[in-house]
Amino acid sequence: MDLGIYPPHINALRSIQLKKFRYTTKWLNDHTLFYKTKFRKADVDPTDIKSLDDIKKLPFTTKDELNALPNSEICWHPELTLRKHTSSGTTGMPTASCFIDVDLQVMGTLGARSLKLCGCEEGMTLQVNYGYGFFTGGLIFDEAARRLGMKILPQGAAPIDKSIAAMQRFQPKVWCCTPTYAKRVCYYIGDNGVDVSWRIGSHGAEVWTNETRKLIEEGLGPDYKAYDVFGLCEKGGPFVGHECIAQDGSHIWTDVFYMEILDENGEDVSEGEIGELVLSHIYAGGYSTIRYRTGDKVKLVAENDCVCFASGYPRIQILGRKVKDEFKVGGTFLIRSDLENVAVNTTRKLHELFGADVGEFRVELSSLEGTTDVRYCVELADPENAEQKSVVKSVVRDISRHMINRSFPVKTMEIGTYEQSLGKTKLIIDKRNEGPQ
Repeated sequence: MDLGIYPPHINALRSIQLKKFRYTTKWLNDHTLFYKTKFRKADVDPTDIKSLDDIKKLPFTTKDELNALPNSEICWHPELTLRKHTSSGTTGMPTASCFIDVDLQVMGTLGARSLKLCGCEEGMTLQVNYGYGFFTGGLIFDEAARRLGMKILPQGAAPIDKSIAAMQRFQPKVWCCTPTYAKRVCYYIGDNGVDVSWRIGSHGAEVWTNETRKLIEEGLGPDYKAYDVFGLCEKGGPFVGHECIAQDGSHIWTDVFYMEILDENGEDVSEGEIGELVLSHIYAGGYSTIRYRTGDKVKLVAENDCVCFASGYPRIQILGRKVKDEFKVGGTFLIRSDLENVAVNTTRKLHELFGADVGEFRVELSSLEGTTDVRYCVELADPENAEQKSVVKSVVRDISRHMINRSFPVKTMEIGTYEQSLGKTKLIIDKRNEGPQ
């Protein structure tokens, strides 16, 4: 596939998108029973796509449809498949995808673009603390760094002390890991007085907020900048988009993924508005899908000029908000990022007060008389220490009221109650399907 590290100029983008979209839909119609059947049922033919506006004639593709395929896999080229990956299964059954050579080339190139957006250059060393396995993170970052000519420390999701030791020995300037992992490292170096060599961080695989960014950047020093990387397994993993040095939303590589952000009526949103993210591959790979409903609620930040080489490529903000995952408490809708901000600020404050005596922070949802009950749960070394419990509950409630104008009951428990994650953290534990608690 003819794809460069620098994307096509924005003035040429629409004609490139149309040409690629028409090719991809025709290929999928001609070579896959799945799309041939979908298009026929929708009474639409790829040749009907005369302009980008005609794309809305095509049917959506959903996660449930993909998971219903044999072995829950998308595999358009079984004989050419090189690797298979799955998502984390955050919202249900892990979604599988397969990679052929062109997919690896595309994601490696988009990754090189993305890393270059935030200041990475040939010859720099990248320390990879994403896991290597079914999730796409570690392996795709390897492809990206190699494409850009960077050196790689492929450590994976190692224990914090070993990652710090590797950093001190090899002095990498660039780092990639989940925000959860980065936060734990911040607490570790704060307790142990460690200086870091990292200056650029690419963090993703889970939703995080500007509060988390602030914590990470303050924890790692004034020279460190944390950037958001956006992706999903169904579209190849990381590097569907990435923040640039402006740190104001992730640029989406729309010369490879045609993007729609749609309101409840299926209409395109305007700048500053929120809608569901819908993505289409516009090349024929091992797992290409058309009008895939991601379920992610996102904000269209801007489509105008930017300070970076991706100027004009749209920027979005991921809100931590799934279409099916909003929940109503006492007449008010809450979203994940609301609770993430509370968790980040609470954990930081409690750690300042009590250090290692504070463990994990979770939000438990349960059913109570037909409504959603919310409870903040905090691990303590001595959860029965009355004085400490009182301070913890006061801190949690004060921060919650300040940040979301709401307060919920606080439960304390022993450290070790929740599994400590070096990757994604399941902040919200939803027990509503288990019935009344």
